[in-house]
Amino acid sequence: MPANLNALIRYKTINSCLSGGRRRWSIDELRERCSEALASDRGRYTTVSERTIRDDIRVMRSDILGFNAPIKQEGGLYFYSDPGYSILTLRITDAGLAEQILGLLLKIRGKVNHPEMEIVIEKLSTLTGRKYELESELTDRDDFYEEGTKVMNQTIWEESQADELLSDDLEDKYPVEHGTRLRFSKDRYYSCRSFMQPPELKWGEIMAVMSGVSRRQT
Repeated sequence: MPANLNALIRYKTINSCLSGGRRRWSIDELRERCSEALASDRGRYTTVSERTIRDDIRVMRSDILGFNAPIKQEGGLYFYSDPGYSILTLRITDAGLAEQILGLLLKIRGKVNHPEMEIVIEKLSTLTGRKYELESELTDRDDFYEEGTKVMNQTIWEESQADELLSDDLEDKYPVEHGTRLRFSKDRYYSCRSFMQPPELKWGEIMAVMSGVSRRQT
């Protein structure tokens, strides 16, 4: 995960320059564009160094963030060998990376001014197997979860008693191949969750949210 929000802004800017294959860019041009983007998002102009841009290109070319960007260089000019490539369309599938991003967003959650912030946090929570907690409910979450757990446990117990009887009846009426027993017990709740597809989360969503954070902080 990049050390700060500035890095994400630069990656997004470099990607914007190189995507589409409209033209090729020199290091100085990329530096200027990134400096302008940082000034727009963070509210202050700071010249980005050549070394920083070269490090950014190295990271984008690598698998560190899962980009593997096809950045090529000819005659001192940089471009994507695949004009249709964009880091914004890449899905985040690595659980370790998702965990790092989630940790960063949770730290700056209260400073975010972006309507998709909670949606992104919920997706990241699902990807990492963590329980999603809506920010507005954090203060009473202990009482809420304690009461909710009691109700859920009671409901599962009652259903399991009835469903085990139903399972016996259905097994007699509808034989199952290979002797598989019909299961309608409380285990069905947890087994069904394993069939749920993980949410799709793309880098474009992360960077949009991060931009909202940076503007709010200035």
